[in-house]
Amino acid sequence: MPVSSICFFNNKGGVGKTTLACNVASYIAQQKNRKVLVVDADPQCNATQLVLPEGITVPLYSQGIAGINSLRDVLSPISAGDASLVPPFVPAPPETNRFGISILPGHPSVALLEDKLSQSWTEFVGGGLGGARVSNWNTQFLQHVSSQYDIIIYDVGPSLGALNRSVLIGVDFFVAPMGCDIFSLIGIDNIANWIERWHRQYDQSYSMTLENEKENLLKYQVKTSSAKMSRFLGYTVQQYITKTIRAERRPTAAYEAIMQEIPKRIENKLGSVTAKPLSSERLRLGDVPHMFSLVPLAQTAHAPIYGLTRNDGLSGGQFSQHEEYKTFIAQLSDSLLHNLTDAQGVSA
Repeated sequence: MPVSSICFFNNKGGVGKTTLACNVASYIAQQKNRKVLVVDADPQCNATQLVLPEGITVPLYSQGIAGINSLRDVLSPISAGDASLVPPFVPAPPETNRFGISILPGHPSVALLEDKLSQSWTEFVGGGLGGARVSNWNTQFLQHVSSQYDIIIYDVGPSLGALNRSVLIGVDFFVAPMGCDIFSLIGIDNIANWIERWHRQYDQSYSMTLENEKENLLKYQVKTSSAKMSRFLGYTVQQYITKTIRAERRPTAAYEAIMQEIPKRIENKLGSVTAKPLSSERLRLGDVPHMFSLVPLAQTAHAPIYGLTRNDGLSGGQFSQHEEYKTFIAQLSDSLLHNLTDAQGVSA
């Protein structure tokens, strides 16, 4: 399977996006024997704090660790006004963590690049070569690192800003983890409108830049069309907590109505950016079970949820939740890889 890059992205926060992205990355790495890199592109650095133990993150963010780069290091030329990234880029290797993945740590300072990336986008919209190159920093980054991995997964914040747009310009696909609430439906609308607008601007801007700077533009890693970026690969829905009366699950009508609406809203709003040949049914990758106390346990242990053990504090009723999650993450990873294989077959 050729290398693929996938961004876990939603306009709504608090839907378990980081937990899901890191657990999927870990499962694919450890159970499917793939080389996986996670890029923490969220300035809150939640993926970094989940995956790496404090013995690494504390020195990393206080004085730096020789031999491990963060995303801030990768983007430092852009901070200094240069559009060319400077390899090598050295993430924390699988030996540093229980997830079995390489991870390029995030950094809070990356948030300060929003203005710079926004200015570069405006320059690109005006036909400027420099703006096109900076807006494609992630295209350039992936060109440098793709030969070392099978799958590269990005965790980003919920913003519809310049940083996330530049990440999505570079990646092949995106996945949307969602909650079962009205705000997730609004989030779908926001994502669809935002992507449609900047895809249109990208194509117009590329044509203008090509007309102005054809000889120079073709020297650089700049995507030639919005059709070559961030196709929709699927979504998950966080299960809501139901009441159980006399051992019988009692659905809540309002939540059930939203569960019914989500597939229709996805098809209507994201159909134009959905990866071919995926059908609406295949886009629903899985329903995320409630894990209650397993999430803080995994955060404390810096371990994937499916890999928690009694030594991490797993006890009592948590064992049944743990088994449920192991089944879920296995099915989700299989569905994701199935969609990926078919989508790559079309785009190849």
